[in-house]
Amino acid sequence: MLGRFLELSLVTPDTGAAWQQYQQLGFEPAPTGDIWSYPYGVVACEGLAIGLHATGDEPLGISFVRPEVARLHRELSASRVDVEQARLGSDVFNELTLREPDGVALRVLEARSFSPPLHTPLHTTLGRFVSLSLPSSDMEVSRGFWEGLGYQSAAMENPWEGFAIAGLPLAVHARRMLAEPLLVFGRVTDQIEAPQQPALKRERALASLRALPHARLRLPADVAALVLG
Repeated sequence: MLGRFLELSLVTPDTGAAWQQYQQLGFEPAPTGDIWSYPYGVVACEGLAIGLHATGDEPLGISFVRPEVARLHRELSASRVDVEQARLGSDVFNELTLREPDGVALRVLEARSFSPPLHTPLHTTLGRFVSLSLPSSDMEVSRGFWEGLGYQSAAMENPWEGFAIAGLPLAVHARRMLAEPLLVFGRVTDQIEAPQQPALKRERALASLRALPHARLRLPADVAALVLG
């Protein structure tokens, strides 16, 4: 219902530095349009685009794109899904914002804000992108939310119990495992090694995954990542 996944939207005061740092990690830059009036850059790998915004109300959000945003607004209202903000009309760029149950902002735009890069790398130095995993304080409520929007869910056990959302690069994990969204990558070599980049910070391994080789990292623009063995 929300449309196609567009990007993981991150707000950072120095978009240029973060944009360069992600390229050093093997992400490919994408051409951006002039939709936003502030500095904005995008990097991508297979299955994931990261939008770096110089300003915004949310440090982290998920953006989708679909036509007829006004129609979506009516459909959500009919389904009693709360819409937090809506900008609609023939003379404005149509967009709306709602929230998933644990508070992550979901933004729906009427048109793309960037073009896909000519070459999208299959993996980066972090590994192969697996999913953007969102924390949930109540898995059944989260599952009901996404299924209420027309998406199917599939149970998953690796790296922890949760569910994946069909058609989107999204998964959901229990908040007790980790209380923040994170990007999950799978290794592409036999060794798990955190890339040696000044902008990266290696964080303490997760006790809940002590039986599974992994590296926990903090990426540019303050987003968490998990590299699995």
